[in-house]
Amino acid sequence: MDTNKSILICGIGGQGVVLSGRIISLSAFYENYDVKTSEVHGMSQRGGSVSTHLRYGNKISTPLIPLHTADIILSFDLYETLRYIDYANEDTKIITASSGKYIKRSSATQAKLPSFKSIIDKITIDFNLKNLITVDIGNIAQELGNIKVANTILIGVSSQFTYIREQTWLNILRENVPAKTIDINEKAFLLGRQISA
Repeated sequence: MDTNKSILICGIGGQGVVLSGRIISLSAFYENYDVKTSEVHGMSQRGGSVSTHLRYGNKISTPLIPLHTADIILSFDLYETLRYIDYANEDTKIITASSGKYIKRSSATQAKLPSFKSIIDKITIDFNLKNLITVDIGNIAQELGNIKVANTILIGVSSQFTYIREQTWLNILRENVPAKTIDINEKAFLLGRQISA
């Protein structure tokens, strides 16, 4: 069985892209997979675009994911999903926040922004990509009591499409989040594992 997986994680600075990449890569490593990662940082201090290429499997030669070959696109911002959509193919699982914050904030630019619905239509209709899972992570995280676990919800969703055991995920989460947030991060992750297309 081919266990190789290519996961592109994207978002904007401050959304936890780098931490999420670390949790996923460590989970794969603890399952004895060969793991390669490459982080691309934009102007994260100003909320710039940030992405992580992550590949794992029996033998991985390069961390970089070629266009149209990602198995999973994990995006914390809907606008960033569209930015990186060329990494997807018809089989790619696209797991994304159902909303976003466009990086350019001038009033003229804001007025020209596409609606969230039009972005979803563009992905599913124009690009003909049907494996799209949109999650209202902001509201779910607030209901859990901490907006900072929004990324953990999406990690939970994506974990369904890996060969990594649930207990491994939970162990790595415990080791990589602040001690006082372990319980709520576990809840967020397990809730994410129940969300499906």
